[in-house]
Amino acid sequence: MSRIAVVGAGIAGLTAATTLVNRGHAVVVFEKSPWPGGRTASRHIRDVEMARGSTDLAFDHGAQYFTVRDPRFAAAAAAWEAGRLVSKWRARIVSFDGEGWDEVEAGTDRYVGIPGMGAVAEAIAAGLDVRYRERVASIEPLAREFDRVILAVPADEARPLVAHLPGLSARIAPVVMQPCWAVLAAFEARVAARFDAAFVSGSPLGWIARNQSKPKRDWKLDTWVLHATTTWSAAHVDDEPDRVGAFLMEAFEDLVHAGLPRAFFATAHRWRYAAADPPLAIGALHDIEAKVTLCGDWCAGSRIEDAFLSGLAAAESTET
Repeated sequence: MSRIAVVGAGIAGLTAATTLVNRGHAVVVFEKSPWPGGRTASRHIRDVEMARGSTDLAFDHGAQYFTVRDPRFAAAAAAWEAGRLVSKWRARIVSFDGEGWDEVEAGTDRYVGIPGMGAVAEAIAAGLDVRYRERVASIEPLAREFDRVILAVPADEARPLVAHLPGLSARIAPVVMQPCWAVLAAFEARVAARFDAAFVSGSPLGWIARNQSKPKRDWKLDTWVLHATTTWSAAHVDDEPDRVGAFLMEAFEDLVHAGLPRAFFATAHRWRYAAADPPLAIGALHDIEAKVTLCGDWCAGSRIEDAFLSGLAAAESTET
């Protein structure tokens, strides 16, 4: 049995940790946030004032859904669905190309966590030793206390932690993490859109979704999540959130011909490390001598499935 430290409680880190615990290792997960999930976490806002009193709001402000391709991930998704952690999102999804709307071809099953995208990470983390609000500034203390260290963090956060390991540093040097601005909005009346979500081109927005169209959400409130494109987000990464929110709400209104009802709540959230350009497509990186492994969706692609598979690869390489 080895003592293993995992830094990061997103899907990759939690998958690696669970796999290793199931194989008899002692694992401690260190997470800088107060909750698990990374970009699969759900955002909860309490006691928001509205015309008729106050209400609580919840948004999937990061990852919107996941799809399944790999049989190993399919097995995990089936277990989550059986445990009522996820459900299929039977949404009407369209695409907008600047000229008009087209239906997105059916046939792809899209899954969402219930009652929020964070449900899966929360359930996995509940069975692990996770130390929240623990920011790791150096892996050297962990290397002295643990037999192996897994860094399940974005490439930009991994760089300073492995700067003393030239092999790993060189491998991740080409990876650029792109940001994504998200807007979370709740409206007094229903937005006049005949779709649940849309892929958008020719706009600062790349994705828009009616959050309560997903199963087990509060259907009485019309809540939306807007994602800017990574290109627009990179150009405005350091802008004030209020300015970003106002601009992207105007971009949303441009897409809804009937206009938007009044929003009683709107806020902008910046995902500084949203997607890798380019991802490495190698699963995980391992320094055998230093006993340090890197993993995350940026090692394998950009999807939740990629994060899961990278976590599996990290667990496998850690045992070699």
